[in-house]
Amino acid sequence: MRCELKTGLDLSIAGAPAGDTVHEKAVASAAILGREFPGVKFELLVEQGSSVKAGEALLRDRHRPAVVFTSPISGTLGSINRGARRALVSLTVIGDDADNAVVFHVPDMPSRAQIRRLMLDSGLWTALRSRPFGHIPDPAGEPKALFVTAVDTEPLAPDPALVIAAHPSEFCRGMDALSQLTESPLYLCQAGNADIPVGESRRLHVAEFEGPHPAGLPGTHIHQLCPIGFDGAEVWHIGYQDVIALGCLMATGRSWLQRVISLAGPAVDDPRLITLPVGAAIDEVAAGELNDEGARVISGSFLSGHIAVGTEAYLGRHHRQITALPEANQESLSPWRTAVFDTALGGEPGPLIPTGDFERVALPGILPVPLLRALLVGDVERARDLGALELVEEDLMLLSYVCPSKTDYGLLLRRVLEQLREEAT
Repeated sequence: MRCELKTGLDLSIAGAPAGDTVHEKAVASAAILGREFPGVKFELLVEQGSSVKAGEALLRDRHRPAVVFTSPISGTLGSINRGARRALVSLTVIGDDADNAVVFHVPDMPSRAQIRRLMLDSGLWTALRSRPFGHIPDPAGEPKALFVTAVDTEPLAPDPALVIAAHPSEFCRGMDALSQLTESPLYLCQAGNADIPVGESRRLHVAEFEGPHPAGLPGTHIHQLCPIGFDGAEVWHIGYQDVIALGCLMATGRSWLQRVISLAGPAVDDPRLITLPVGAAIDEVAAGELNDEGARVISGSFLSGHIAVGTEAYLGRHHRQITALPEANQESLSPWRTAVFDTALGGEPGPLIPTGDFERVALPGILPVPLLRALLVGDVERARDLGALELVEEDLMLLSYVCPSKTDYGLLLRRVLEQLREEAT
């Protein structure tokens, strides 16, 4: 099947990664970021200063103890950084030169329960996200569909087909494992004419998505292929590099804890593709790489990422790029209108002005202006009726980008989603 988006926005930004070669880059520390996992109450499993192996459980969800978060590298448990109400901001690991990793037992012909157990014990279950709410799914849950996102339209993101081509057998093995994870349909969402190998499964459906951003977002795929209603059913999704990691786990008993990302943006001297540990320290990655000492470095794309500063200066769990932008030193017009890409917001606080830009860039199937108004006033019921349950923060970032007041609608959406979740439990 093929879906072509007519709405959206392609952003041409200087500093795209050059060539198809993937370069290795070493870092000495990595971290787990609390912001990546909304709804989780973390419980520490290892004492500060303890030696840990790559893949060893460091944290678990207090409400669902089977859901664990594992170390991305081997080394020593470093700082435990907390914010308001003692919420976890980041948990750091200082790496060593050893390649000590947990090796999990993989049965020859694992059952569905055994695959779930492997994903839980290895920490790979946390790669799954659910709609509605964008949380880690319940280990005992059953989705009405499972989506693999193998298309990426974020500005400056790496090409998924290129990354998968370097790990074809692992990707196929991961797809085979996912096909056994549930009885529900399995959708592989890829770019048009992408040559991506797939395993054999009667539940597998390949869907091609073409068009500008947000054609590569899971929210777009879910709306087109398996919309979420009000019946309480869930849809799960997972990224293509996590499918490779699952394939490695099934083949070797060790999860693939590296990620291929793009180091890109106007402030990067040599934009390129690099491999890093999950949660790599971005300060170390950016050292010596920037042409602007005051550049703002972002984990993820400049649309949906977070500023890498202080105790959150680490690669996000689901991010596929590190973006560096020059700091704005003078007031400028909106980048939407001038194509000048720096950190200037190009707007100021103010009321919602219903311009046609919102309709031109919104995800298919939503009425952007009524939804944004509901979010601004905190009208939870109205936001739900307008499709908020299908969305997460990244789905609204283009709307924030073209908004004259530059309101963070993703933040407002998260507040509404958490209220809806509390009402549902």
